[in-house]
Amino acid sequence: MRFWAALLSAMLLLTIGSIWVYDSYENEVGSVGPLFLQPVEHRENVTSLSTVTVHTPTSSLVEASCNGNGVVEVYDVLAGNIVSRESVYEHLTYQFVLPHEGDYLIVNNGTGKLRCSFRFIKNYPTKDVQNAIYGLGTVFALLLALVIWRWRK
Repeated sequence: MRFWAALLSAMLLLTIGSIWVYDSYENEVGSVGPLFLQPVEHRENVTSLSTVTVHTPTSSLVEASCNGNGVVEVYDVLAGNIVSRESVYEHLTYQFVLPHEGDYLIVNNGTGKLRCSFRFIKNYPTKDVQNAIYGLGTVFALLLALVIWRWRK
């Protein structure tokens, strides 16, 4: 019984430690830019595309600040879908969420030139990681309670 109690206590502490690690990482601020985004050019059968690829290790809340005229689009490279699309006229500051870790493609899909800066305000573990941490923590806590209850009898 002591072995199981010690093992489950260690696993519960490890789970709590994982939450603490993510909590300490949450407020680390990073930035990308300023980026100069040229507009997409279409000439007959040729499309000229100027892109920037950004990598984030976690799910992140991003604040974007753009100057110029155009349309800023952020694509998820892995899933192939659009994460954010904002029209910019002179100046725009907005926020969006990068849903998971990975690479993201930033494109100016407008007609004018843009200059943008991206600041990572908050970093979060992805939803799958959060579910795993909370689920395992709950299971370890319940098993530890069961072992202690059986031990006391």
